[in-house]
Amino acid sequence: MAIQINIGDHTSPSAGFLPVLSRHRNMFRWARTKARWIARNTASANVYYRGLPGGRSLTALLADSTIWINYHATDPDWGITNFAGGKEIAICNRAIRMGRWSVLGTLVHELAHVNGDAGGGKGAERAVLACGLGKQSELTSGVDDPATPYDPTIDG
Repeated sequence: MAIQINIGDHTSPSAGFLPVLSRHRNMFRWARTKARWIARNTASANVYYRGLPGGRSLTALLADSTIWINYHATDPDWGITNFAGGKEIAICNRAIRMGRWSVLGTLVHELAHVNGDAGGGKGAERAVLACGLGKQSELTSGVDDPATPYDPTIDG
């Protein structure tokens, strides 16, 4: 089985975590499929995730059917994980408005939190870079390139 997208077949225990609206489902499915492709084809992704506190690879996280991707209609952030090591992710309108690459970047960021990254630093956002969704120049300069999902200014 694999990480699941809540299409109305799951009730999240987290307030505001809702089923993914039908008009967004293809975008969420694309992001999940692309994340699987990254796990298979970008060696740095699995290596990076194994180094997080939870010790699981990106491949293992994406294969975990107890992890749910939900939608959050009102939170102004890109995405939310119910807690470090939690199994409930919500993708917010901010990421959705930016398009499928932002949904993908948000998904891999939030999976770093699922893997034990508690935030407060740049660990989860560095997962986006490790997945090949940013440029080394963004990391070294600290200047965001809006053409990539990675944003070196994001904490948490």
